[in-house]
Amino acid sequence: MSVLAVIGDATLKVIGLGPQEIIREAEANWPSQQVFDADTFYQPTGDGEVTMTLRLATRPHTHGGLEQYAALERHRKNRDVVMFMRLSAASSGLPVGEVLGNVFVRSLSSREEKIAPDGIGWRYEVEVELVFCGEMMTGD
Repeated sequence: MSVLAVIGDATLKVIGLGPQEIIREAEANWPSQQVFDADTFYQPTGDGEVTMTLRLATRPHTHGGLEQYAALERHRKNRDVVMFMRLSAASSGLPVGEVLGNVFVRSLSSREEKIAPDGIGWRYEVEVELVFCGEMMTGD
C-alpha cells in the first residue's frame, strides 16, 4: 500500500484513507492606513496564514482507513502540533518524502454515504484543514 502523506500519526495511503484533492492557500499581511487627502497607504508586514485543505476518501468496508480518521481527530482534539510530510515517486521509482512543515488541525469534518447494515457508510469522505505554524511554516 503506497503511502501518499503523513500527518502526525495519520498515514494517508492509496488504499485506505487517501487524498482526493489538496488545496493550498497563503496570505500576505498588508495593513492599511488612511492618509489625509491621498490614497490609502498599504504597509507589507510579512507573511500571513498558510493553510492546506485535504479532501480525503475511503470505502471503509473494503479499504479500511477509519483508524487514520481517528488519528486526525485525536490531533485536533489534543491541539497537537505535528509534522506534515508528502511522499512521491522519484524518477528512480523509489519513494521520496518532503517535509512540508509543522501543522495543527484547525477543522475536521466527515460525510458518510449509503449507510451499511453495520451503521457505517459504504463511502466515507473527510475534509481536514491544516494550518502551518512554527519555524517550518512554508507549506511549499
